Amino acid sequence: MRNALFVAVACLFVSIVFAATEPLNVKTGLWQVTELSTTSGLPSLPAGMQARLDKMTPEQRAKMEAAMKGRFGGTPQTINYKTCVTKDDLDKAAFTRPDEKCSWTVVNSSRTDMEVRGSACEAGKNEGMKTDVTMKIHAIDSENVKGAVQGSATGNGNTVNIDNTYTGKWLSATCPAGTN
Repeated sequence: MRNALFVAVACLFVSIVFAATEPLNVKTGLWQVTELSTTSGLPSLPAGMQARLDKMTPEQRAKMEAAMKGRFGGTPQTINYKTCVTKDDLDKAAFTRPDEKCSWTVVNSSRTDMEVRGSACEAGKNEGMKTDVTMKIHAIDSENVKGAVQGSATGNGNTVNIDNTYTGKWLSATCPAGTN
C-alpha cells in the first residue's frame, strides 16, 4: 500500500513537471505583433539633453517636453513589428521585440499559455536601463496569440513602469532574411 501511494505521487509529480514545460501550440515562422505599450515614470534628463533643451526656443522646448510626457507619462503607444518564431522560441520566449536582449526564464508553459520572466533586459533605445519583466502569452489558436508584459526599467537614476498588451498574427511559415 505504501509503495503504491509512493508510485502514484511520483507519477503525479513527473506529469506536473512535464506538463509545466510543454511548448505553446502555435505555428513557427513569421508573425506580425501589435503592442500597446504604456510606460509611466517620467525620467530625469541627462545633463547633455538638459543643455540642449535650454538652447531651444520656447515652442521647441514645449514640443520636446510634450513628446517626453506622451511617451513616459502614461499615454499608450502602439508598436508594430514582425518577429520570426522558431521551435526553440516556443521553449523559452516567443513574440519578443527584435531589439530586446533579455535573459529569459520559463515560469510555466502549456499548449495554450506561457509565462516567462525576463531579467537584465536591454532594449535598443534604453541605453543604461535594465528592465525586469513578466510576459504572459495565450495562444487563442495556432495562428493567433494575445499577451501582456508588466515590469520596470531602472537606471540613470530613474525607474519607469511598463504595462503592455499585445496581439500576434501568424503570417507565413518562412521568415525573410534578417528577421529575428
